[in-house]
Amino acid sequence: MAFDDKKFNRVFSVTLMLMMAAVIIFITARNYSTAGDLKDRLLLLAAAGASLCGVASTILSANARIANFFFGIINVLVYGTVCVLKSNYGSAAINLLYFLPMQFVGLAAWRKRGGTSKEQVHARRLTKKGRLLFSGLFLAGLIAVYVILCAVHTENGATFAERLVSSDGGLKTLRWIILVDALATVCNIIGQYLLSTAYMEQWFFWIVVNISSVIMWSLTASRDVATGQSASLASIYIVKYAFYLVNALNGLRIWIGLSKPKEEKEN
Repeated sequence: MAFDDKKFNRVFSVTLMLMMAAVIIFITARNYSTAGDLKDRLLLLAAAGASLCGVASTILSANARIANFFFGIINVLVYGTVCVLKSNYGSAAINLLYFLPMQFVGLAAWRKRGGTSKEQVHARRLTKKGRLLFSGLFLAGLIAVYVILCAVHTENGATFAERLVSSDGGLKTLRWIILVDALATVCNIIGQYLLSTAYMEQWFFWIVVNISSVIMWSLTASRDVATGQSASLASIYIVKYAFYLVNALNGLRIWIGLSKPKEEKEN
């Protein structure tokens, strides 16, 4: 019996969305009563709703559907705001100053490449030169963003040099948060560009984004608990990016097939 790829993708996408919705509702209900004041509770509900929009967006993008950008607009607005409030400035900047406008850029670009409400976008692959270029941009960007984020963080009253290299326990945790924040930031920039221009290689960057985001929010949750704050928001994003990772792996599989040269598809 031949493998039905379209049927698998439909079942996978619906199952992932339902599982994510169930987990988000459960976590939100469990943490609502202990979320703190009214502002914390409203943020918790907003984060839950935005997370569901984010999952819908990533599932649709994995399936090369242009509607992903409409859900993406809601997700990046809320997520960027939460990142500001939780001092994850790199992720906040990338969402509000780059991701948000790039949703509209992606809409226009995908329409030019055949993406409609019924048709998948025409995917493509980077050349060897393009892969080398983006690899170099990734390494240079990671170093630059890490140094910048170390400079803008003002927690613990530490100097810039101490935040950059200190082995003190509290600063060491902060430095790891900054590093994975920088990693997610750079991969988000490159991944979004490749998504908007319909390149298959975007999924390698999204996989790194999801892994680093799980680590970042796990460290944030640990820090919140240690300082007596609620970790309910962080727990939602840990689950969110874990589901994103599963979807990204499937997205890579789908886009490898969509971006094959015509002669390979025919064979």
